Amino acid sequence: MYAAPDNDRDRIDGLATFAAAAFLTGMGLVAALARVGAPDRLVEALGPLIALVGLTIIGTLTRTARLGDFLAARRAIPAAYAGLAFAATAGGLILAQQTGGSPEAALPAMEIALGLAIAALIFGPLVRSASASGVADVLATRFPWARWPYAIVLWSAGLLTAVAGLEAAVDLVVVHVGQNRRAAEILVAFALAMSVAPGGLKGLLWSDAASAGGALAIAAIGAALAWLGVGGALPFPATGWIAPPEAPADAAGFLYDAASVLGVGVFFAFAPPAIGVQSGRAPRAGLYGLAFCVLGFGLGAVCLAAFPRETSGAARSATSAALIGAATFLPTLALARAGVLGASRGLGVDLATAYARLSILASARIARTRLMMLAVVALAAYATDARIVDPARAIVVALAVNLAFVTPGLILAAVSRFRSPAAFASLAAALATLVRLGVGRSTPPRELLVAALVAGAVSLIAGFAVGALASWRFEAQRRTARADPFSDLPFETRD
Repeated sequence: MYAAPDNDRDRIDGLATFAAAAFLTGMGLVAALARVGAPDRLVEALGPLIALVGLTIIGTLTRTARLGDFLAARRAIPAAYAGLAFAATAGGLILAQQTGGSPEAALPAMEIALGLAIAALIFGPLVRSASASGVADVLATRFPWARWPYAIVLWSAGLLTAVAGLEAAVDLVVVHVGQNRRAAEILVAFALAMSVAPGGLKGLLWSDAASAGGALAIAAIGAALAWLGVGGALPFPATGWIAPPEAPADAAGFLYDAASVLGVGVFFAFAPPAIGVQSGRAPRAGLYGLAFCVLGFGLGAVCLAAFPRETSGAARSATSAALIGAATFLPTLALARAGVLGASRGLGVDLATAYARLSILASARIARTRLMMLAVVALAAYATDARIVDPARAIVVALAVNLAFVTPGLILAAVSRFRSPAAFASLAAALATLVRLGVGRSTPPRELLVAALVAGAVSLIAGFAVGALASWRFEAQRRTARADPFSDLPFETRD
């Protein structure tokens, strides 16, 4: 197992400190320009632009040609930084439900909280315990014949997630920067590509950690100004954006709550932070992630309690608008990065046979993944420009796809030894159930998630039934992992 030496950890902490200092300096520049009388529109635009440039720089600095770094961040991400990355994705999911979306698509607050706890403490550590570099690796290793169907499903869910994050980020840039939408789409798509394609999982985790750190710093500034009673303090829009909890009045309400919890709790976008840490550190990273989520919402609540937004018709200061733009832009792009990475890694790595394919160089694998990332970014930008689906709808559909198809496959892989026929039966049953329930583009979000939950349950039953009846059961093969000099696999071997 790789363990980051002390000098690596010092370098990591030094880079994090430098990034924090640079970001705070940029925010200080925004406040200074406002004080000297710079145009309000310029001050307001600088917040998101500074965040955009910072993410591009971090993505460039994390560029790597090592497959162990690109796919698994060399298992060297400290748990605290992985927790920040988790919090950034969680914030992006919440913001994507509200930015330019329909109120009915917002998930209940309590269900989101429970789902995040499951993702941080159960789902992420389970994926990490499989020594995988992603959810797709688990499915590809257990069900090698069904790799392509699962790849299509994961690619679709990843693209929808990328669309949700990218479109939400574009909407925020248009509001705060004031440029035309087409230019905003180009800028945000460029920042998205540069923050994930050069470094893969390594770039995603460091960009996400920086995003959460920046958003928390802004929230802390707003909370401090609010408590000091300084006029024009930042009303950080974190709380009150989630649908209030509703008591289930009937079976449909109960199913919707259960679907919301499981949809968030087993969402593939929350796996990367656990994948990048050392063995046994995933639960700690999850605890850090939950703590940072609570901290962020707590700071936001302080701001809102002391300075309610837009009271008495008072205009918001340009400095506050700039900080709000940066704090909300960063998490939405973190969600988009998770979608891009998930879609590009949909085919996964068959960990049982990867070491035999020595003719495939690591550089070729990385190049193909980067090309897929760029293609996903381009498709997401096209969907955003064409307004095919709003962010709230896109994230709900992504959760539904993940719940109906991916979650049953992961359960089958974890608790059974069935081979690919069980996976094919599971996928077919889920698709047939969704068709039978009449799920379509116009299906309301609540009904869509309930239908996905029912389809997932039917899918799981069908997978177990076919696996039990099939004469060819999966026999566990004790294959020892051999080091691949071309790809640096497995991810747990020494460098």
